[in-house]
Amino acid sequence: MTDQVRISVRGRTSAAPVETVCGARIICRGSMIRIGEVFDEYWLEPAQLPPYPTLIEELSERGNRPDIFTFAQRIPDALVRFPQYHHETENYAVLALTSHEEWMRSQVSSATRRNIKAAAKRGIRVVVSDYDAAYVQGISGIYNESRVRAGRRFWHYGKDLAAVGEENGTYRERSTYLAALYDTEMIGYMKIVWNERNAAIMQILSKLAHRDLRPNNALMSEAVRQCCLRGAERLIYERFDYGKKSGDSLTRFKQGNGFTRLDLPRYYVPLTMRGSLALSAGMHHDIGERMPEWMAGPLRNARQKWYESSLRTVGSSRTIAAKGDADER
Repeated sequence: MTDQVRISVRGRTSAAPVETVCGARIICRGSMIRIGEVFDEYWLEPAQLPPYPTLIEELSERGNRPDIFTFAQRIPDALVRFPQYHHETENYAVLALTSHEEWMRSQVSSATRRNIKAAAKRGIRVVVSDYDAAYVQGISGIYNESRVRAGRRFWHYGKDLAAVGEENGTYRERSTYLAALYDTEMIGYMKIVWNERNAAIMQILSKLAHRDLRPNNALMSEAVRQCCLRGAERLIYERFDYGKKSGDSLTRFKQGNGFTRLDLPRYYVPLTMRGSLALSAGMHHDIGERMPEWMAGPLRNARQKWYESSLRTVGSSRTIAAKGDADER
């Protein structure tokens, strides 16, 4: 059975074909080499994931099968469970939780602790919010503050309210939405998605004009509080390191808040001869992932300078975010 799902690539949402196999929705990316995966695998609850060997066996018998199928184990299972398949490590940022007090006392850095306290002194309040029209309007205001963040074009700039509402409303039934308020203005937000034992940050973003008020630190503190109230064992914040780039501002932000790196196996299973050849040649990774850092670093710097010169909003000193914009992923 073939259907469609809405996917977001570089901030643009489009419909993509999806095939149901073993109760799981499989999507493919790529044109020359088609790589299949479970749609939204990272965000699904563990009980919703299929038995992968059975799925791979059934998928391999289909005429429209992908060239390569990929899947990953779930946090915190770091042991290689499927040695019959080619696997590589994939890193995640994970915060082990006991209590908010213990987190503040022994897991965060001294600088982060000061920033959390400074946010409260400067009038930042973080509240659990309903996902309503006012909240969506608040997100839109954050999105439309700047065309550029972290030295690149900001994908969400200029989106209409309907698109903002749809994209942030996924998994609403098991999500918590936090709002960072300064007086009555929403200057930051965070979305947390829950499963049985863990919580994951889907988005954290705040206004550049109020960075000195430390809203992201306040949001993270309240996220940890909410996790501990719910008995979550871990808080997950996507990758710890991105590609060959390590030690950037986002990684430092995670480190300062007590996140550590956890490596898990990701498996790549060729289902066609083309897939086998592509896997042997390393073509299951896109060109950006294969590019050496000595080449990628200067290209990122050139991209930032181009955006700073070409996309600056006339008369606004807030349009260009600092290179170390730890808000945005």
